[in-house]
Amino acid sequence: MSAVAETPNAHEHKESVSRRLAAHWHLGALGCVLALAAFLDFFRLGQNGYANTYYAGAVRSMLHSWRNFFFVSFDPGGLVSVDKPPLALWVEAASAKIFGYSGLAILLPEALAGVIAVWVLYLLVARYFGRIAGLIAALALAVSPVSVSVNRDNNPDALFVLLLVVAAYVGARAVESGRLRTLLLTALVVGLAFNAKMLAAMVVVPALALAFLLFAPVSKLRRLWYLLAAGVVLVAVSGAWIAAVDLTPASQRPYVGSTTNNSALSLALDYNGLGRVTGQTGGTSFGGGGGGLGGAFSGTPGVLRLLNNSLGDQGGWLLALALVGGLSVLLATIRGRSRRKLGALTVIGGWFFAAAAVFSLSDGIIHTYYLSALAPATGALVGAGAVALWRDARRGGARLALPLAAVLLSCWLEVALLRRSGYLPWLQALVIGAAAVATVVLVALALPTGWSQRARGLAATGALAVAVAALLAAPTAWSATTFKAAVNGVFPGAGPSFFSGLGRTSTTAFGGGQGGGFRGGFGGAPPAGRFAPPGGGGSFRPPAGAFGGGGGVFGSSTSSNVDSALAYVKKHGATKRFALIVSSEQEAAPYVIRGESVAAMGGFTGRETVLTPAYLSSLVRSGEARYFLLGGGGGPGGGSNNAAVSTITSTCTAVTSFSGSLYDCAGKAAAIADAAG
Repeated sequence: MSAVAETPNAHEHKESVSRRLAAHWHLGALGCVLALAAFLDFFRLGQNGYANTYYAGAVRSMLHSWRNFFFVSFDPGGLVSVDKPPLALWVEAASAKIFGYSGLAILLPEALAGVIAVWVLYLLVARYFGRIAGLIAALALAVSPVSVSVNRDNNPDALFVLLLVVAAYVGARAVESGRLRTLLLTALVVGLAFNAKMLAAMVVVPALALAFLLFAPVSKLRRLWYLLAAGVVLVAVSGAWIAAVDLTPASQRPYVGSTTNNSALSLALDYNGLGRVTGQTGGTSFGGGGGGLGGAFSGTPGVLRLLNNSLGDQGGWLLALALVGGLSVLLATIRGRSRRKLGALTVIGGWFFAAAAVFSLSDGIIHTYYLSALAPATGALVGAGAVALWRDARRGGARLALPLAAVLLSCWLEVALLRRSGYLPWLQALVIGAAAVATVVLVALALPTGWSQRARGLAATGALAVAVAALLAAPTAWSATTFKAAVNGVFPGAGPSFFSGLGRTSTTAFGGGQGGGFRGGFGGAPPAGRFAPPGGGGSFRPPAGAFGGGGGVFGSSTSSNVDSALAYVKKHGATKRFALIVSSEQEAAPYVIRGESVAAMGGFTGRETVLTPAYLSSLVRSGEARYFLLGGGGGPGGGSNNAAVSTITSTCTAVTSFSGSLYDCAGKAAAIADAAG
């Protein structure tokens, strides 16, 4: 009797387990997506070494003192700060403090930020457009080549992108609820993003403000007051560190790197702000005329710039699907009159179009990895759009036009991108084959063949699933190339033609050589094996003369000169604070990482006037500086544009026993001061 009695209970238990599994299937799927993201971001991460040695050196110096930490000093002596705000470097320094200073400790926070961004994007899209949409969006971001490459680097972009995604999620919640505290939290997060990459954080602000203004469920007057309060919070959080720096006397802090006037506000609004959009000229920019090297880094500005040779295979794979899918979502949301979804779509779509417009039309320096700020919005539109397109396909009729357009345009775009490199030719066959299958099924759905509702739904599901899976294959393959060699620390990117030259090249589609970036002399991809990233993820070295200088980064002095100079000064009275001052921070970076008391007199490029004659005189008089190695400036004109060079060469003593341009300024403080007059 007991056995008979237990049978129904066992059956009920199995049904209960099945129901729970059915209810929580999305958690398992999300776990798989996050596992893939973690694999792409963390696998062989250690091969990248210190990645961007410029920021890695700053982290080493920041561990030297609280003063260096707060002001993000590049060198241990606190002469010059780096060219970015502090938040990302603070996080990296905290990791290095916990785990010990190493390349891997510096890279861990950025890789982790990349994985968390995938999770938060899922939360955003799933909340407003469903779990399947959220999973597709998360997967699209996880395999985005530009995202994977920056997540494996120590540039601030990975943390910056995470904060943008969090801001979009919290902002959409604020639009949905109309609560002031949620909107203020959104402003706080955007302010933190500002302190990771300055004015670039404003790319999400127009969308957030517009969505709240149009769709928040409170009165119009209250919306305006709430937005004003949020603006105050945004300005306060964004400007807190800038104010602290600029209010500190210049003699008590490092010189603000990449500026001409030693101002953090100038760094935020000019070099890291409007200068990137309008075109930087003079100062620390690379260009002598309008536009700087904007065309060299990412091609000629224009509406198709995101598809050119530099940017296309970093972030362009899913743009067609995002645009057509986004249109489908918009039409469906308008038909459904869902204020909640319209608010979220305004946040996501506004972010997408603002970022796309800035990256497409800016005349200033736009590096390829900047597209990481567009990738989450693209992924969100792909996820929500895929589900909306599936609904269109299931309903049939005229609505089949959008799914067909999405499949055909996406296939054309991806095949064009794939043909440029000739890498893994089977990917082209896969995309074309999947698109053909999906097209046949979608066309069949348009025919009056008496499809049942269930059969129509299954056919639409199969067609869109095959198409989306194939379209995700190519960016996944591009992302996986980051395992083959170290990601370039200064200019992170993924794919067979991004510096590593794994594939055959072509410059035929979407403007050809206009968008060459650093591939083969700024036009097209390099021949096989050329421009390979140095072992350990060291700084990228363009071909000699590419920037008007000799060997080294941006024409810096060779490392053998610095090694020899350090050996000499240590035997001949090197000062404690600055044993040796060289021309540029890129030249000094490997030695700062090593723990040497080396500084740079000309900032990142060697062109900044960090050492005025009066300041130089005070350093020499106090015994804090003595030896200077000249001739290693970077960028066009190099250190020759630095006013301190002529002062040193005219007043200090050349070390004749040293083969390079080493100068000893001991006892020359008065002469240096007189030179200022």
